[in-house]
Amino acid sequence: MKIMIVDDEKKIADAMTERLRIRGFDAAAVYSGRSALQLLRKETFDGIVLDLRLPDIDGIEVLKRTMKEYPKMKVVILSGHGTDQEFQRCLKRGAKACFHKPANLSKITNVFYDGYMKDDKDI
Repeated sequence: MKIMIVDDEKKIADAMTERLRIRGFDAAAVYSGRSALQLLRKETFDGIVLDLRLPDIDGIEVLKRTMKEYPKMKVVILSGHGTDQEFQRCLKRGAKACFHKPANLSKITNVFYDGYMKDDKDI
C-alpha cells in the first residue's frame, strides 16, 4: 500500500514515512500542499496523511482538490492545531478520519485498511 505524508514539519513527515516503511508500507513524504498535488499527478497512491497547516496551500484546500480528482482516495487528517470544526469540515469533504498530533500510528494505518474505530478523543 502506497501512502503520501504531507506535512511542512520535515522531521515529523520523515519520521512518519520511516515508521510506515518499517511496517511494510511504500511511503513518500512531501512538505507542502503544492508538492502533494504535483506528486498525485505523477504517481498513484492508496492514501494520504495530510496536515491542515501548510505553508502554501491550506490542507482543507488540498483535501478538496484531491477528492475532486481522486474521489476514492483515503485521506487522514493529522493536525497539531486543527479544531473540531475544521475536522468536521474535512470529514464532510471526504476525509476518512481526523487525528490530533501526536496520533497513534496504528490508528492511522487502520483507516487505510478500513478498520478504523472512533473513540472519544478522535473525530
